[in-house]
Amino acid sequence: MKIVMLSPFYYPHTGGTEKYVKDLSLALTQAGHEVTIIANNLPRQKNAPAEETKDGVRIIRLPAILLFSYLPVSWAFNLKMLEGYDIVHVHVPAFSFVRAVAKKIKQPVVVTYHCDITVFEKYFGIPIPRWFTKTVEYFADIYGRWAMSRVDAYYNTTETYAKTSPIMKHFPVRAIPIGYFHEGVDGMQKKLGLTPDKKKKNQILFLGRLAGNKGCHYLVEAMPMILAKHPETKLVICGEGSEKNHILSLIKKFKIEKSVEWYGVVDFAKLVELFYTSLVYVFPSIDRLEAFGIVQLEAMSNYTAVAASDIPGPNAVMEVGKSGVLYPKMDPPAIAEAVNDLLSNPEKAIEMGKAGRKLVETKYDWKVIARQVVDLYQEELAKKKGAQAQ
Repeated sequence: MKIVMLSPFYYPHTGGTEKYVKDLSLALTQAGHEVTIIANNLPRQKNAPAEETKDGVRIIRLPAILLFSYLPVSWAFNLKMLEGYDIVHVHVPAFSFVRAVAKKIKQPVVVTYHCDITVFEKYFGIPIPRWFTKTVEYFADIYGRWAMSRVDAYYNTTETYAKTSPIMKHFPVRAIPIGYFHEGVDGMQKKLGLTPDKKKKNQILFLGRLAGNKGCHYLVEAMPMILAKHPETKLVICGEGSEKNHILSLIKKFKIEKSVEWYGVVDFAKLVELFYTSLVYVFPSIDRLEAFGIVQLEAMSNYTAVAASDIPGPNAVMEVGKSGVLYPKMDPPAIAEAVNDLLSNPEKAIEMGKAGRKLVETKYDWKVIARQVVDLYQEELAKKKGAQAQ
């Protein structure tokens, strides 16, 4: 099958959608399909090649400009670029590619709906009035519903996110989760000599971008309550971002400097080491910009229990009570209670980590996910063939 992926962004632009498009394309290629990615060539200063092939996947980057930080615009795309493909798979948001192809081509248009449109609270450091952001999101949602009504098929990565989305709640739910290539993790664990006895029963981990919506500050606010019950606890924070100074100020305010170990951006080897040696990975994200939380799969792949915010999308990744626990978002006492329970019962946390690893190998393996996506492709091709025969 010949498949073309249309994505608003792709590497060297980094983010969850870009990683998903890359990994899904690789999984489909490994399954014997031919995949091309067409995306906007942003950020322009990276000077990425207009065309290249990596790991068997052809990548075409279109000259483009970026408006308002997250609205790519290109005049180089045309429908002739889609000739010869069996499936056109579009990734949203943004919706520009959907607008360009829906109802205009003979191939099935399949869409992965990654997340809702959320307007940033600040623009170049300047606060944006809430009434303005809500107005923009309102009209964006109307536009998104119109765009999604025109495609042949779509799916979300979790049911809980779809059912609470201002756009997708208006459509029947179909969910295909994000996959994970755990083989690279396995090789690194072996290279580093990581074995079950390396698990540090007093270590908890936050790994992610230090942005307000990631909620790291709520975990730091929970630390005094965690230390009151488990004074030997070590919190490892790994990441960089705009909230770093605020988080550092909280650590100083609570006088917990000796209980916090700080890393910036780390390489893959260190990432695997930190995940594997931690007893619990804490995922305190707070809003709908977090539609899945693939970092939970990274933790599970390293046999580590997850304690996560109960928010739509991420709350559907684990098997609650078996591979991790949930707590209300933005609630430091609840975070402390969840983490303290696992610190008090390290064997329980270790068993959760093992269950999480099994879940990654069965439900979230990219071979499994790719088969589900191909099944959807084949359904839509059959529908098109049936319609043409009538």
